[in-house]
Amino acid sequence: MKKTLTINLSGSVFHIDDDAYEKLHNYLNNINRHFGNDEDAKEIVADIEARIAEIFAEKIKGGGEVINLAHVEEVIVIMGTPEAISNEEGEKEKPTEKKFYRPRSKRLFRDPDDRVLGGVCSGLGAYFNIDPVVVRIIFVLVFFFPIGSSVLIYLILWIVVPKASSTAQRLEMKGEEVNIDNISKSIKEEIQDVKENFRNYRSNPAYTKSRSGIHEVASVLGSILVAFAKVVLVIIGIVFLVIGALALLALFGVLFASHEIMSMSPFADGFNYLDLFIMHGSTLTWIWIGIGLVIGIPLIMLTYAGIKMIFKIKSQHHVIGSVLGGLFIVGILILLVSGSKTMGEFRNKAFVTNQINIATPSDTLYLTADRETEGDISGRFNHKGLDLDPDFHFDRFRIASKDGKDVLVGFPHLSIEKADGGNFNLEVEKQARGSNYTAAQKTAESIDCDPVVKDSLVNFQTGFILPTAWRSQQVDISLKIPVGKTIVFDKKIREIIYDINSNSDLSYDDMAEKYWTMGPDGLTLVNRAVPNVKPKK
Repeated sequence: MKKTLTINLSGSVFHIDDDAYEKLHNYLNNINRHFGNDEDAKEIVADIEARIAEIFAEKIKGGGEVINLAHVEEVIVIMGTPEAISNEEGEKEKPTEKKFYRPRSKRLFRDPDDRVLGGVCSGLGAYFNIDPVVVRIIFVLVFFFPIGSSVLIYLILWIVVPKASSTAQRLEMKGEEVNIDNISKSIKEEIQDVKENFRNYRSNPAYTKSRSGIHEVASVLGSILVAFAKVVLVIIGIVFLVIGALALLALFGVLFASHEIMSMSPFADGFNYLDLFIMHGSTLTWIWIGIGLVIGIPLIMLTYAGIKMIFKIKSQHHVIGSVLGGLFIVGILILLVSGSKTMGEFRNKAFVTNQINIATPSDTLYLTADRETEGDISGRFNHKGLDLDPDFHFDRFRIASKDGKDVLVGFPHLSIEKADGGNFNLEVEKQARGSNYTAAQKTAESIDCDPVVKDSLVNFQTGFILPTAWRSQQVDISLKIPVGKTIVFDKKIREIIYDINSNSDLSYDDMAEKYWTMGPDGLTLVNRAVPNVKPKK
C-alpha cells in the first residue's frame, strides 16, 4: 500500500504517489536553484511546470490514474536535467542522454509575436517552414481569383486555430523539443529581443523628436487649462459677489428699512407681522439679532470669497475668518435661547367654557352677525374700525389694521346641534396656550367673542382681536336647538359656520333666510315665509 498525495501543478490537479512526489519535488527544486540568479527565472520555471503538467495530462488521459515514479522519470528524461544544460556550455551532450529524446512533430498555432492581424499567416509559415511573407502574398493573390474567398478562409483559421500563448506552445509551433534547455533559451531570446527593440526605439531620432513634441503639446495644453481655470474662477467670484451683495442688501432691508420700503418685498408681510406672533420686547429684538448674524455672516463670507477670486487676493491671516465664525456661532446660540423661550410660551393649554341659556318664549331663534355688510369676510368691520389685509391668511387668523396699527384677528367656529333638553343653549369654549396653566387661562379669558342674546335674537361676533401675541387662541361656539324649535339665520354669519346638523344637502348660503326646525335627525326645512321685519337688536 502506497501513500498518495494531491498536488496543483500549473493550475492542474494531479494525484501522485509519495515516492513520485519526492522525485518531482527534488527535480523542481534543482531547476529553481539552477535558474535562481536569472532575472527571468520565474517565467522559465512557470513554463517548465506548465509543460510537465501537459505531459502528465497525456499520461493519464484515461482518467483516475495516479502519477507514479515511472511517469516522473519519463518527464525528467524528456525535459532534461539542469546538469545537462550546464554541461552543454563546455562539451557536447552525452549520447546516453540524447538517445532518449524523441523527435517531436509540429503543431499548428497562430503566432502572436509575428502577426499582422491574427497571426494566422505567421503560424502557417512556421508549420510549413515557409516565410510568413510568402503566405501573406498567397492569401492576397487568392483574394483576386475565383477559387474561393481568402478572407473567409482566414477568418475560419483565426477562429479554429489556437494562439501560441505559452513558451511551450511556441516551441511546438516551430517543431522544437519542449525541454528545459529550449524553454530557457526561448524565454531569454524573447526578453533580449524586447530589450533590443526598446533600445533601438529610444536611440531613434524620431523617438527624441516625438518625446520633445509630446512635452511641448503637454506644456501648451497645461497653459490653456490654467488660463481656462483662471477665467472660470473669476466668473465664479463674480457670481459669489453679486449673490452675496444682493442678499446682504435684502437682509439689511428686512432688519432696518422702513415699512414702506419693505412693502415692496414679496416676503414683507411675514417680517412686518412677526411681532404679532412672537412676544414683544427684548425677545423679538434678540431674535432679529440672531437672524441677522446667522444669515448675514455666511453672506459676508460669500461676498468676501468672490472679491478674493476676482482680484486674486491672498490672505495669510485667519483673524477675519475666526471672528466671523465666532459671530455665526453666537447667532446660533441667540436663536436657540430665544427660540426656546418663545416655545416655552406654548407649553401649557387652558380651556374656558361659558354656558349661555337663552330664555325666550318664542319657539323661533333669529341668528345674525355684528357686521353691516354681507358677502366676503374681507369687508370692513365697521363697528370695530378694522380693515382686513386681503393677502395674509394664517389658519383661523387674519391681519387687520386699526387706527394705523396692525392687529391679529381670529375667527370663531359655529356649530349648530340638537339639544338634549327643551331650551335653547349656547356654549362658548375658548382656548389658549401659555408658559403655565394660569397664564394660558388668563389669555383665554381675555378673548372677547361672546354672542349677545336679546330675547329671540342672537348676535354673533364674526371676529375677535387678540389682546396679546398669538398663543393658539381659538373660539368654538356650539348652539344647541331643542327638537321642535326653529331657527333662522342670515348670510352675515355664514363665514363662521363650521358645522350644521342638518338632513339637507343645501349649502350654507342657500340655507340662509329660511326656517329650519330641529328634528330627531337634524334640521329640517319648513316651508313658510320669513317675515320682512325681524326682531330688533
